Amino acid sequence: MTERTFRIFLGAGLFLLLYITATNGNTDLILYYIALLVFEGVTNWRLPQIITAMKNKALHNEFSEDEGHQSLNKSPQLTDHSPQLTEQSPQPTDHSPQLRKKNHPLQGIPFEAERAMRLVVALILILPLFFSVEALWIIPWFVASMLLLAGLTNICPMVMFFRWLGFR
Repeated sequence: MTERTFRIFLGAGLFLLLYITATNGNTDLILYYIALLVFEGVTNWRLPQIITAMKNKALHNEFSEDEGHQSLNKSPQLTDHSPQLTEQSPQPTDHSPQLRKKNHPLQGIPFEAERAMRLVVALILILPLFFSVEALWIIPWFVASMLLLAGLTNICPMVMFFRWLGFR
C-alpha cells in the first residue's frame, strides 16, 4: 500500500466517521482515528509500510516454497561480469543545486514530512472536539476532503510545505 492509497483511505474513512458522528453524536470513533494518527506520527510505524512488509514476507515465503518444489535441473544463473566504471562525478560548483540544497539553513530536519502531516492533522482534528464552537464544525470536513484530494491527485500541500521547510 502506498502513501497515496493510504491518504485516500484516511480521507474516505474520516468522511465516514464524520457522517456517523453527525448522525449519532458520538465522538468516540473520531478519537480512535486521532489516536491512530498520533500513534503513526510518534512511532513512525505506518500502516502502508506494515502492510507492504507483510505482503513482501508472504510473497517471499510463497516463492521459497515454490523454489523447493522445482526440479533440480535448473539452468545456471547468468552473472554480470561487466567492468565497473571508475569515473568520478564532477565536484559541485558554487551555483550547483546540490551545494545550494546542502547550504539551505533549514535543510536536513531529521523528521519525515509524512509524520509531521499526521501529527498536524491529528492536532487540527482535536481542536473542534475540545473547543465546542459551532463555527469549527467545518474544519474536520475540510481536512477529510483535503486528504481525499491529496490521495487522488498525489499532491499534498501540507507535505510539500514540510519538505520545503527541510523535513525529509
